[in-house]
Order: sequence, then C-alpha cells, then structure tokens
Amino acid sequence: MLELGGEGLLGRVEVSHVDQLALRIVREAEPGNGKQAIDDGQAVREWRALLDELGEDTWDPEFLHEEWTQVILGQAVGSRADYFRARRAGRGKSIGRAERAEIWQLAERFTQRLERLGRQTWDQVAERAARLEMGREQLIRNIARQQEEAGGLDNIHLQDGSGGWLRYRYRHIVVDKAQDLRSAHWKMLRAMAPRTSDDLFLVGDTHQRIYKNQVTLGSLGVNIRGRSAKLTLSYRTTRQILRSALGVLGENTFDDLDGGTETLAGYRSVLNGGLPAGHAFPDREAEREGVAALITEWDTDADSAIAHEQIAVCVPTNQMAAQIGYTLKQHGIDSVEIRSDGPNGSAGVHIGTMSRFKGLEYQRMILAGVADGLVPREDVGRLHDREPARYRHEMQRARSLLFVAATRARDSVDIFWHGKPSPFLGNSWAEPGHSGR
Repeated sequence: MLELGGEGLLGRVEVSHVDQLALRIVREAEPGNGKQAIDDGQAVREWRALLDELGEDTWDPEFLHEEWTQVILGQAVGSRADYFRARRAGRGKSIGRAERAEIWQLAERFTQRLERLGRQTWDQVAERAARLEMGREQLIRNIARQQEEAGGLDNIHLQDGSGGWLRYRYRHIVVDKAQDLRSAHWKMLRAMAPRTSDDLFLVGDTHQRIYKNQVTLGSLGVNIRGRSAKLTLSYRTTRQILRSALGVLGENTFDDLDGGTETLAGYRSVLNGGLPAGHAFPDREAEREGVAALITEWDTDADSAIAHEQIAVCVPTNQMAAQIGYTLKQHGIDSVEIRSDGPNGSAGVHIGTMSRFKGLEYQRMILAGVADGLVPREDVGRLHDREPARYRHEMQRARSLLFVAATRARDSVDIFWHGKPSPFLGNSWAEPGHSGR
C-alpha cells in the first residue's frame, strides 16, 4: 500500500487479522478482561480433560467442540430451551431432546472450566465482539432515525450518553480469505461499516477452505448475490502444478458462500513448467532421507540451485516437521520452522504443517508424508459409517488442505510418501513424467 498510495493512503488504512480485531473490540469494552485466547486444538484438549474428569466416554470431544462453536455460540443460543429449538443443518449426527440436554449441561461445565482457568476461545471472542458491534450499529441507527423524525436536528441528550458510539468504525472493509471466517466474524464486520453500495469487498475461494467455518452470507446480512465476479487466471503457479492440484479436489461440490455451488471450471495459469513429481519410500526414515537428498541434489546442480528460503517442506503433523528438521540438520541443511505467527527465523528451508502455509509462496514445494492414514488422518475414516455428513466435511477439508499446500509453489512440486500413498493422489502421480524412488 505504501508503494501504491504513499504515506497518505497508509495512514487511512488499518490492516488486521480478524481475530485480533475482535479481541481488541472486546478489550476496549472490557478493560479488565485479561483472559488468554486459545485455539481450536487447545479447546479440544480442554474438552477431553473435562470428559476425563467426569468419567464421561459417550461423547467425542471434537464433536462437542464443533456443536458448541457452530450451534450454541454460532446461533447465540442463550438457554437450554433455545438449544432445544436450534437448527443443526449440516451437523450430520442427529440428536434427540435427551441428548441435547446432556450436551447443554456439558457445554455449561466447559464454559465454567474456561472461566476458572482464565481462558477463552477465539469463537467466544468473535461472538462477544459481534454482539458489541451490533449494539453499536443499532445505536447509530436509532440516532439517525431520531434525527430524521426531528427534521435533521440532533438529540443532544442521546449523543451525550453515547460518547464515541456515534460513528461506524470504518467506511469500507476489504476481506481476504473470506472462506475461512466464522459467522460471528461476518456479523461483527457487517456492523462495522455503513450499509452502502461500496461497503464490503470480499475475496475468497471455498476450494481453499481449511477450517470448519461454512456460512451462508445472505443470512448474516451480507448480500453478495448477483454482485460476484469469478477470477480464473492464476499468476502464482504453473499449469502443470495447477492441473495436478485440481485432481486432488476430486468430484466434490464446493459452496459459493451464499447457499449455491462453485466450480473451478475455466481456471487456468499463464505459467508453464515441469510435471509435479511423486517419490515413494518404504518407511518414514527413508522418506526423510529422500527429502534431504533432493535438496542436496538441487544445491549441487548449478542450474537448479536456489536460496533455501525459497524451498518449503510441508508435512501433516508437528512431529513430522521436527523430524524433517532434524534430518536436514544432519545433512548440513539449515531450516526455519513456520509457526502460527510466521517463520521463526530468516535463513534456511521453511518447514511446517500444511495449515501453516496458507497465503505463502515458494519457488519449490516439497509435500512430505502424503501417505494413507496421514492425508487424510486415519481417524477420519472411522466417521464413514458413524457420522457420514461429518465424514464428508472432514474429507473435503483434507482435500482442500492438500490443494492449498500444492498451489503454494511457483515452479515445482515434489510429493513424498512412505508405504501406501494418500488416496487423494489417485493415479495422476504414476503418469509418465512423475518420478519415483
């Protein structure tokens, strides 16, 4: 923005992560709120700890967390009676009244547990921020209506009582990666800008959705129907990589953020390059050695040598990331861990889990551990008969995660696996032009 518009533009624009924005809103309204915000993984661990303490083995902690975030928090359910009436569209597993009563009791115990520990989930932060901003918007509308009724005159007493609540926070809002926002985020953002013809500008692709936040924008007051444009030209990656990555998505149907469906038909690239390569190994140790050997091969070839910061190794788990880093170090290759806040350093090959690479770009990507049981996770398969709807969602999310990882590359993608390859790879990785070891 500094290059495009200079200091004047930069001074008028605020750039923020949506969760950090929500946290700021909550802390402005509640200065004494010093609770630690925890992510979904930490929240599921707290659910598991609660169930262990209660000796409860009927419920799956991940199911309870999703029910709490998507239904109870997502619909701002405030009482057990409201939860009995709450819609659960898309949740898959059907539950009766007695089961809802059990879940509600567990949800109350869970929120009490978080309160006692001084913690809050990002979903709680987002819901609280949404309620605050919606209250602010309602007050602004009330003032505008009273001004209109008074022939344009201000109500001095109403203004004195509202202080800084008389203006919207922003004139315009640009949302990137719209497919990953929670419903509470949308309610918060919708309330932050006046409802005009150029209030919100959204950029998103549901094929790249890696979280469980599926929303219908129209129901949240964000009207995009008939106002959308489809972008089909990729400047990031080659047509060969793009074609293979599209194969990973399979025949699944993806939504358009407003209750309809979306496809990548006509999606194309302006770049040309070599075919992605597949590398098979008998076990994890051999696979890690293969990754190190490939990077060493690039380093010793004058035509293919590039800065290590332009090489990334993407894996399914944090444990595998640590193991890959250790193996590279043994071969004299420095590495940098990708954390939630970005690379932990500047010099070396970047290593991280698939979700860490969203929004990043590299010349070369190595996707390691793309094996059956890891991509998708083995426990996803257990949902097939027990919770078919949840199984479909988890499978689609796993496909999207692999698609995102593969399309981070500009020039080349090498996929490694040990044992049986991921079912998402299909037969395309055995075609002529794909290597194997």
